[in-house]
Amino acid sequence: MAEKDFKNSAQSNSAFVEETKKDILKINSKLERLLNGYLDQVIEQDIYRVEKGKLLFTKKSLEAKISSLFQKQNNWLEPFQNWIKDAQNISGIARDIDLFAKKVCAKEIFGSNLLLGEKTVRPAEGGAGFRTQNSLAKTGETAWAALCAAHSLVRSEPIGSVLVQYP
Repeated sequence: MAEKDFKNSAQSNSAFVEETKKDILKINSKLERLLNGYLDQVIEQDIYRVEKGKLLFTKKSLEAKISSLFQKQNNWLEPFQNWIKDAQNISGIARDIDLFAKKVCAKEIFGSNLLLGEKTVRPAEGGAGFRTQNSLAKTGETAWAALCAAHSLVRSEPIGSVLVQYP
């Protein structure tokens, strides 16, 4: 379905691009006529400069629309396909004993803003700019004090049972 949507958007975008290219050709012909009028001394220099600036600005904005349209058109399909592949593989990664693969998967899903508490890993609430109830700044505790407290709570159990909660 994504590839079908991609093809449909490409067709509709190509129609827009053709219309825009026609507009650019019209602007080029206006610029040429404007230059001929200036060279034939029919148009004054001040009027020529103002009109030329307007036409060039319009031409540049149309060219920018075309380039941004092509960039936006091609940017969404590949990340979406990668996301679908990752979603298909995530159940296998969850059942696997490879902790590094689980870490990479969790980082992709939640980002790097994770909290460890009560033997579970959970995403931090809020966002990067928000201070939450899980934040060290709210509790008044420094990062070093939290690290020392975490080290004191570590047991002699295998690392797998500390990092992953088994059902």
